[in-house]
Amino acid sequence: MLHRLLQDPGLPASNPTTSYWQTPLNKDVANIQSPKLPETRDIVILGSGITGLSVSWWLLKDSQSATISVLDAREICSGATGRNGGRINCTAIQDYDKYRKRYGHDDAVQIVRFELAHLDAIHDFVREAGLEIAEKSEVRHVDAIAAIFDEKKLSEMEAMLENFESAFPDLRGRWRIAGREEVVQTYNIKNAKGALIGRAGAAWPYRMVTGVFAQLLAENANRFSVEANTPALSVTKTEDGTYPYIVATPRGIIKAKHVVHCTEGHAAHLLPRLRGILVPRRGQMTVQNPASGFPQASDRSWSFLTGDLLDYATQNPRTGHIFIGGGETAGKGPVLGIPSDAEHDFLALSHLGGILPAAFGDEHWGSEVANKPRVVASWTGILCNSLDQTPLVGMLPQDLLDRPAGQQTSAEWISAGYGGYGMVNAFLSGKALAKMIGGDDVSSWLPRTFFLTPQRVEKLQRCLKRATNSEREHLKSLL
Repeated sequence: MLHRLLQDPGLPASNPTTSYWQTPLNKDVANIQSPKLPETRDIVILGSGITGLSVSWWLLKDSQSATISVLDAREICSGATGRNGGRINCTAIQDYDKYRKRYGHDDAVQIVRFELAHLDAIHDFVREAGLEIAEKSEVRHVDAIAAIFDEKKLSEMEAMLENFESAFPDLRGRWRIAGREEVVQTYNIKNAKGALIGRAGAAWPYRMVTGVFAQLLAENANRFSVEANTPALSVTKTEDGTYPYIVATPRGIIKAKHVVHCTEGHAAHLLPRLRGILVPRRGQMTVQNPASGFPQASDRSWSFLTGDLLDYATQNPRTGHIFIGGGETAGKGPVLGIPSDAEHDFLALSHLGGILPAAFGDEHWGSEVANKPRVVASWTGILCNSLDQTPLVGMLPQDLLDRPAGQQTSAEWISAGYGGYGMVNAFLSGKALAKMIGGDDVSSWLPRTFFLTPQRVEKLQRCLKRATNSEREHLKSLL
């Protein structure tokens, strides 16, 4: 296990499980390649998920001359963003509790407000991108019901909510605890002891990302390219004063001023000093048909907290399909360090196949519909945990590189380590990174704990040194 946490995550698997989000593929960009790789670029972005898109979007908006290429090892948006749960859901109550204990009140407040800002930011973003993209992306507000099946956990949630409202008086009443009777009668969840009720968002992330990439290509054809099936095999720093970085791919090399790592669970492949600091984690997703008694409830998002398990679900407003993932134990140990989305998680998949009728009960779930299989599709995706539980955003310093570090005018940058909550971290982290590359100060709105300060890097390295000698310590830090 310890070896797995420290290993090279490698490139993304060449034969991944098929994500329903990517059906059908966006034919305009899924396998797009330039006839020939550009020889030079101001900025090369590795990874074509929501982080890579966000960095591209803001760089192109802020500069009328910057030349940019996005490289992906596989099809465009075939990684974590194209495989996730489709929820834009900040678990604000639990996150404030977690980060307050780790970092203190002020930093916890900053992190939670940053996460909460994502729903409106993404909502505004797709509308700026255009009506067609907005409609296809299905970005929407939903009621969020976190059903709790354990009395102790319900009591803990009540205490966390009380602490949260003291810390965020302006958000008082935005979340509330529903009792058992209300959960059964209003939300049709039969066996829950209670639930945390709030608001969240949902989306079709693959369509959003690929749609905006297609638009950016059409609008910036002379200075922007997206290169599918073009893995970065290595990054080398040279003495060249203009384009010091060489990004090697099977199709040739690109010389660049800046290299931006947006590859989440695979970032440590090209950044070996981040192995053990950024650790991949496999997650399981499914799409399921509702049974005969289940109502169309596309304005809802569910979480099921059952013992040590967490499941999460949304319902598509057009098809009625339920997108549900999870089945992980709270410890997540069995799936930590796994960088491949080519296989299913058998235990998680087995659990997900039965959780919906168990949670809603026969009277609210009903009987299976003829010729409609319960599980329509299943796939896995790779998430990424950081050793101190917050993302790494900024210029990579020498201590995290095995090659010479850069400086403001030419450097390597990273945004990764979202812990499975990329939809409430990645978009604005990508924006922050683009602003940093442009020389702007983002300290007023990017959480302090996200920055790669010398103090944070030193703490990460000390923690990694301790963790390297103890599997238990490593797991404790990551979780």
